[in-house]
Formats: sequence, structure tokens, C-alpha cells
Amino acid sequence: MTRATALVVESPAGPIPRQWAMKSPFAGLDVCRKAGWDMWPDGPRPVFDEDFWDLSGVKFPKGVRSNVKRLDFTGIINPALRLTAKEYIFALVVPDHERVLALPEARREPYKPESAFNFCVQLVRWMNFVTEQGMASLGEVMQEHCEVYRQIRSVRSRKRRQGSGPITPGTMLTILRPVVDLATYRELFTVDAYRPGFTPWEGHTISEVAGWETYAVSQTPPVAEEVFQPSVAAALYLVETLGPLVAEEFERLLEFRANKGGQNPRAVTAKHRAAVTAAANWHVSEQVQLLAIDARQVTRRVKRGWRPDDPLLHVDVGEFFGQATRSRYARVADHLVEDLRPFLEPVVARVGVAGMFGRDASRVPRADDSQRLVPWTLPLTGDELRSLQFVLLAACRVLVASLSGMRAGELDELTADSPQPPATVSGGTQRFKLGSKLIKGQEFGGVAEEWVVLEPAWRAVKLAARLNQARDGDRAFARSPMDVMHKKLREWVNSPAGQRLGLAPIPAGPVNGRMLRRTLALSLAHRPGGLLAAKIHLKHVSVVTTEGYANRPGGSQGNLLAEVEREQEKHHLELTREAFEDYRAGRMPAGPGARELIKAFEHIDAALKEHEPGTAAVMEAERRLENLLRQQSKHLHLQTANYCWFRDPHKALCLKLAGTPDATKPLGGMCDSARCPQATHHPCHLPVWQSQVGTGKVFLANPRFPKGEKKRLEPEVERAQRVVDEIMTAAGTPSGGQGHATDQ
Repeated sequence: MTRATALVVESPAGPIPRQWAMKSPFAGLDVCRKAGWDMWPDGPRPVFDEDFWDLSGVKFPKGVRSNVKRLDFTGIINPALRLTAKEYIFALVVPDHERVLALPEARREPYKPESAFNFCVQLVRWMNFVTEQGMASLGEVMQEHCEVYRQIRSVRSRKRRQGSGPITPGTMLTILRPVVDLATYRELFTVDAYRPGFTPWEGHTISEVAGWETYAVSQTPPVAEEVFQPSVAAALYLVETLGPLVAEEFERLLEFRANKGGQNPRAVTAKHRAAVTAAANWHVSEQVQLLAIDARQVTRRVKRGWRPDDPLLHVDVGEFFGQATRSRYARVADHLVEDLRPFLEPVVARVGVAGMFGRDASRVPRADDSQRLVPWTLPLTGDELRSLQFVLLAACRVLVASLSGMRAGELDELTADSPQPPATVSGGTQRFKLGSKLIKGQEFGGVAEEWVVLEPAWRAVKLAARLNQARDGDRAFARSPMDVMHKKLREWVNSPAGQRLGLAPIPAGPVNGRMLRRTLALSLAHRPGGLLAAKIHLKHVSVVTTEGYANRPGGSQGNLLAEVEREQEKHHLELTREAFEDYRAGRMPAGPGARELIKAFEHIDAALKEHEPGTAAVMEAERRLENLLRQQSKHLHLQTANYCWFRDPHKALCLKLAGTPDATKPLGGMCDSARCPQATHHPCHLPVWQSQVGTGKVFLANPRFPKGEKKRLEPEVERAQRVVDEIMTAAGTPSGGQGHATDQ
């Protein structure tokens, strides 16, 4: 940190004249207090005059990187430019200062420390570029210099990020923003500024220069299904089945290491030899393996001169000696190992060595066969158990992100006391909530937020806090990028340890927090039942159903819900278009509501023919068709085995059965599409009905199936068979055909 003297403000890059600093409108101001940041009582309080602003005293969100907690201007070579940089950053974080308010185009929303750090880094590079070009002042900067800088930064960024492709427009936007902003804040600067009238890339927005495009819809792709399904299945299995067992062993490891220590033996006495002999005989008679040391300790032994083929290379000699003599020893020196070698080598040859943890592991069902039980782990050393602990933490983070849609910053804010006591709701079911903070788009420090989540996600947070030994207020997850966590999970699942438990291998593929959130939104939008029935198929028949995503319309889940609604509208429009194209191709819908749907499609077809376009109006016709189909798609509700065109609530069979004729949405759980006048069956539903017929016939052919149940089942099988015949007849599908599948 720099220090002010009577004459200058000191800096490693050169002195800033005292009169310059004193002329600044921000001289002597407490940066953090003026910015309104919440501070720790004993934390440092940087002053504007200093060239290094230590922000470690600020109460940052838990997910913020440590390097963000310092704003370092000492790297700027030219002292005059250093003062300009500080004035610019101060204006960003304190936009309500009277001198900043006087600037008509200055930003009015305060910048958070993370953004100020990013801009500070870019300012150092831009201002040093100006100096390296031989310019003593920003007033000498011309458009040619700005363009050269843009080209240079693009090339240098690619060199630093080998293999990652060209620099992204978003990164270029951050690089060039301060370059342009220095013109906006020109009147604020005390010592140095651009010449009057000069603005870099004048006439073009910074987004145009950086190549940044604002998209109306999310451009984040979902996680590939072949990656997502086994990832969530593995995470759920690890959390639900292995989690408590790993946590118990990990707590045992911490207790063991806390009690380990003591004096090292100086010699092996006759009394020691007798105890060692008895211990060796016990290991052989009981067939108990000797304890193994960690791999890093093996490496140290080899570096000290141990032979790689030494029978005792992997043996924890110190622990064996301590247990035999009932003493606490940190370790046994190498020269004393030779005295114990005659006792230990025969034992190693007879029983071998294994890790301390996970011995006599309880048996758990394999992930691919619940009837087959296997030990949950093979014996583990301490380091191997720590690695497994990290895999479990990765599984917890992947599962919570996949089932809740929480962002990285929100996951980082989860603490040991985030899982709230379950609340019982109507019907006797329980609702599970997580308390955290909403960071993105909020004022610095975030705001309190709640998430209604599935019980597995709730338990995953509790398990993560236990594995991290987190107490009240301590973070449940260690800060680590989702792609790193998923990679660790994938490596373990694909290893012999994961395959021994029957987990499906996870293919390589990109996975990050934004992609998991996008995948959840699409699952909610595309699955039958819509917003409140996100069904994630984890194995063959395992399905979890979400509850409560509409709990807080203005909260984070409300934002997720808005994205879900947009995707749902788009998906319903696509399905309506497919049904319309099938109608045009002669593949008619079946079911009680088929006649009404065909009439609607005939009306749309007639409306299009009335406005038959020429070759130059094809796009206009497409837009007209889309508008007509959108009106029809608004009535579409997806069910597992049919489409429900919910136009008239008084015709809906489900509402009649439930006694709620004025409801605004159908009741999917009471749907009887074979009798409802608003239900239609399409070729994509054929496999569902064929499966029902096949399953029913299997039960009917079973001589041990109760006769009473057979009488009840026979009409259902006959009705399902009629639906199959109707779909195949209406669609013109040959007997035995499967139709075409549509993702619902």
C-alpha cells in the first residue's frame, strides 16, 4: 500500500505530485464508506489518495475470488494516468457523488467491487499501452491507437488462452469499455484526459465494436441428454446411498488424525519385540491386513532410497508399532524399520496391506440392479477417502444445480443452516426449502432468497455441509467451478470404483452451471404437465417431480419460471406445427377430440389459401401461419399419452369428474383421453399405448394373476387396443408400425 508524505504520494512506479492529488475532488475520501459497502469492524479502510485499495475489509459474498478484493493502480507507469484511473473507478463505485452527478452521460447505477476490479485491470493495460507508444498524455490518443490496441489485445488474449479459440465478444466488451468511458468522464479528470471532442470509435456503440449481440432468447445450450441423464443419476445415487457412509468414515478420519502424534521411538527394545511378535501373530491368525500409507508417503519413501519392490513400502510401520506397543508414535524412523522387518515381511506375505477406512464396508444395492448388494467401497487410505469426499461434494453440487436451477453465486451462498425445517402442506406432504442469497442483478452483498426444492436437493446441501464440517453460517460448498466439479464426478464414475457399483458411464461433454439451469428450464417446459412437473428420468423408471417452483414469483425461481414459460410456448407451437403438417400430409389425429382439431386445421388452411403469396412473400406467409398456429397452441396441454386442447372447461371430462367445471387448467392426473372430447392421439403417442397393451396382456396371460383383477384389467386392455388401432388407422400406419416419436 502506498503512503502519503508531505511532498508526494509514493508509488513504486514513480511519485504522484502532491498538488495533483489534492486537486482531485475525491482527495482524502474513504472509498468503501462513500461506496456504501458493508465492512468488517477491524478491516482496512482504503483512502482515495492511496494507489492500492485493499478491499479485504469489505463483507463480500462467499463466492467472490480473493484477487477481486484489491484494486491495484501501482502498475500504471505514468503517475498522471494513475490518478485518472483512480478517479474513473471511484466515479463508477460512487455515482451519487456531486461531481459525478454533474456529468450527463455518467452511469447512475453503482458498480460492484468485482466489476471495478475487472475495469481496473483493463485500465492498467490500456494506459501502459498509451505510455509504451511514446505518448505522455491521453490527449495524444487518436483513433488509430485505439484500433491498434483492439487488434493487439485480441491476439494477446488468444496466446494466453491456448486451445480456447478466439477471444469472446463479451471479454472484448470488458476490455474496450474503459477505453471508451474515459471520454464520457473527461470533465471529471484532474490531470489528464482525452482531448476535447475525441471519442474512440465515435458513431459506433461499444457493443458493435466488440462484436457483442444482445439476444432476445437464451443462447446457452442445454447439457446433452447422454451426459445429463447419467450425471444426475450418479449424483443422486452417491448422495442418497453413499453419502451418509462416506460422511461417517470421513469424520472417523478427522478424529484419527486429530489424535495422531507423539514421540518417535529411539530404539526397538526387547519389550517392544515381544509386543510386535504378538501383534504380528494376531494379524495372521485373524487374517487382518496391515494398514497402508498414502500414495504421497510412498513417493517420499522412494525418494529417500526405499526400493520400489520393498515388501514394506506400502506398510504404515509407525501405526503398526504404536498399536502393538499401545503407544502413540508419529512415525518410525527408516533405520528402525530394519529391526521390525523380520516380523512384518511374513505378515505382509500372508495377509497383505489395505487402507484403514472402509474395511468391513456395509453392503448397498448396485445402481443398475437393486437386488444385487455389494460393499459400498474397498478399503481406502486417508488420502483416498479425502478424494472420495471431494467426489461426494461434486455430486451434491451437481444434484442441487440440476434440480433447483440455482446459479453459481447462489450455490456459493448456501450455508450449513440453509436447509430449513420441512414444512407440512395440504395433503400431508412436505415442502423443502433452502435459504440463501440472490446475487445476480441485486445490490452489492445480495438479498435474502428462498428456494423450494426437491427433497434430494435439500438432503444434498445438508450432506455437503456435513462433509465440509461446516457450522452455522459456514458455507456448505467450497467455491469451485461447476465444470471442474463435474469432471471429478465423471472421472470417479467412469473409474473401477464407480463401475463396481453399477453406475452408467458418463460420456465426455461440456457441463457448467448455466447449461444445467437451461436444461432444467427445458425439462420443465417440454415434459407433460408443464411448469410444475419437471420429470427427470434418472434410471429406467425412476422419476422425480418438482414442487413449488412458483413459490416466489419475484424471486430467482420466478425468473426461472419466466424462462420456462417462454420455452413452453415455443415448444407447444412446434408440436402444433407438427400436428398441422401431419394433417396436411394425410396423417390425421385420432381420439374423441380429433374432429374439432381437424376443423381448426381446415380453418387455418383456408385462411392461408385466401392469402396465397407470391414468390416474394414466402416469409410473410410463414409469419401468418405461425400466428394462426400460435392461437391454436395456446390451448395445448401435454399429457403422457395424448394432447389436450383445452378450449372449453365445461367440456373437459377431468373437470367434470373432479367437480370443478370453472377451473382454468385441465387436471392431468384425472385425464381419460379415450373419452374426453378435447383429447387427441397422434403417432408420437403410439408407443405409450402399445406398451400399455403389451403390459396388460402379460398380466392376463399369467395364470397366477387373480381372476378378479383380470376381469378389471380386460376392459382396460381392450380400450388401449382400440386407441392403438385408431391411431394407426388415422395416421395410415401399417400394422405393427411404431409411428414417429416426438419429444414431450
